Amino acid sequence: MAVLLAQAPTTSFDVDGIKVIFKPTVKNMVSVRVYFRGGVNNYPAKQAGIERMTLGALLQCGTTKHAANDFKDIADYYNVDFGAAAEYDFSDIEMSCISKYFDKGWELLAEAINHPIFDANEVQLLKNTFSSAVKQSESSPDNHVQQLLIRNAFAGTVYATDPDGTEESINSFTPADLKSYYSTMLNKNKMFIVIAGKLTQQEITEKVRAAFGAIPASPYHPVTLTAPVWNDNHTLVEGRSLATNYIAGIMNAPVMTSADYVPFKLGVSAFSGTLFSVLRTQRNLSYDPDASTTNLLMPYATMSVSTTSVNEAVTLMVTELNRIKGLNISKKGVEQMKSSFITSNYMKLQSSSAITGNLGVAEVMGGWSYFENLPAMLDQITSDQITKAMQKYLVGVRWAYLGDVDGAKQAEEAFRLMVR
Repeated sequence: MAVLLAQAPTTSFDVDGIKVIFKPTVKNMVSVRVYFRGGVNNYPAKQAGIERMTLGALLQCGTTKHAANDFKDIADYYNVDFGAAAEYDFSDIEMSCISKYFDKGWELLAEAINHPIFDANEVQLLKNTFSSAVKQSESSPDNHVQQLLIRNAFAGTVYATDPDGTEESINSFTPADLKSYYSTMLNKNKMFIVIAGKLTQQEITEKVRAAFGAIPASPYHPVTLTAPVWNDNHTLVEGRSLATNYIAGIMNAPVMTSADYVPFKLGVSAFSGTLFSVLRTQRNLSYDPDASTTNLLMPYATMSVSTTSVNEAVTLMVTELNRIKGLNISKKGVEQMKSSFITSNYMKLQSSSAITGNLGVAEVMGGWSYFENLPAMLDQITSDQITKAMQKYLVGVRWAYLGDVDGAKQAEEAFRLMVR
């Protein structure tokens, strides 16, 4: 029975107008995520951070049944963990607990979603916490260079709005603002639920119907986003006196539903390994060179390095990028790339929380089945597909530079090597 359950496929079904995605597991942990579609499309730039603040208030500011401290104490007593996140395309609340305490965890989750009170004192404490986090993020070079990167690449689009908000926007929100905004989120047509655990569909159906059946269903039409195309090299520089310089580049990438998605992701993963080998292992120019893809409705790939040898590091980054675009990978090499990709990625996706997180993101990007089908699609990828995908999307880079201004001039000279 355990073997059958472990092999049970993910399913989706409707419960009174709410889509539910369910992954049966034999794990003793249950993860439930309630998703809200839209992300930064849901609010104007002047309200940056309001969705994140609102979901934080649901979990930290109390409910009609439990004051804030009581809610936390009960969750701690039963080892129920809560979390909330707001991203560019969606937001979510997660509840995770051991199977033994699932009923209590579900009860608290339903109470938080259905009956938040936005207590004024607790909201002020939340504002202080969030405002401090934004300030710390600005002061962290690693985080700030990524902020510069997004600002450079997505100017004039909805992604120019940071879902974390700004100090100014966060401090402007009142309890009434959060309560009013939450009324626009609580809509069956904007929501879906992802659950992973040792449960049955009947159990889930009964709980979802009882907890969320009365939520209103209002018209919702997702916004169609078209990613900008970066086919040039443009640099955003911010001078700052630092022990090292931080450099990042952002590049085009395919959406999850594209046939190029898997080969491109595989190619960038291999490129990341190459950067580490060349810049750190061989030349010792940087501690943490990296390249990765970001799965969004307007997706992108990035590469980054922190270094004191700006010209040499950037020249090598660009040289390796140009080299991998024209690389004719052998069949054995492709198999090694696949094996390395699976080891570094799928081994991290075994927990119930990781399962609900990845199924939910895939659902927002085009359908939860893309996550389930990724290993099978990976198995079919050829060298030619990888090369064509890399050549198709790596046609320009938008750069961000944080550090010594003289180093920025050296970097800009090296960036010109990208034009090929």
